[in-house]
Amino acid sequence: MPHTLLLKQDRAMQPTTEQAFNQLEGLPLTRTTRNEAVQFFHFGSTQYTTPQGLVLDVGEITLALDCPWQLQQADGSVIRHSDVYIRKREAGLPSPVWDWKKPGSSFRDERLMELVRQAPKLVVARAEQQPNYGFTLHFSGHSTLNVSPDPEKPAHEYWQLFSNTGDGLKLGAGKDGYLY
Repeated sequence: MPHTLLLKQDRAMQPTTEQAFNQLEGLPLTRTTRNEAVQFFHFGSTQYTTPQGLVLDVGEITLALDCPWQLQQADGSVIRHSDVYIRKREAGLPSPVWDWKKPGSSFRDERLMELVRQAPKLVVARAEQQPNYGFTLHFSGHSTLNVSPDPEKPAHEYWQLFSNTGDGLKLGAGKDGYLY
């Protein structure tokens, strides 16, 4: 039987894990970006203005993942975190120089870009807690995003969920537990 996201509120005024993930419900996956191995999933749409005045289109809520994950699509295909270390498909002869750290250069980048462009969009239906600070996001259309931090590879931060609308939503998890 699946676990539900019900955890005690650790600090006054901080959202519970359930409250934080409930804010994703009904939001579509609108874009993905990455910085080296960290993958950012953007849900909904809003704009953010940098201190330099640059206006960026970002997700209303962003999920940053720096741990093992896989996105199981309804058709059975899977996009994995480790796909970042595979070169994207290229017409003709591949470039002799390849740097997986460059955004857009990996098989993972290519597959996620295709996924975001397709219609209908993946819309978050619900979230379920998994062991070791993991969770599963269930999307309409029977796709799932399974996030599975590896307890054998402790890290300061496995994942972070945050709002770009100024409402103060910020929740993460790492080797020392939930981070607010």
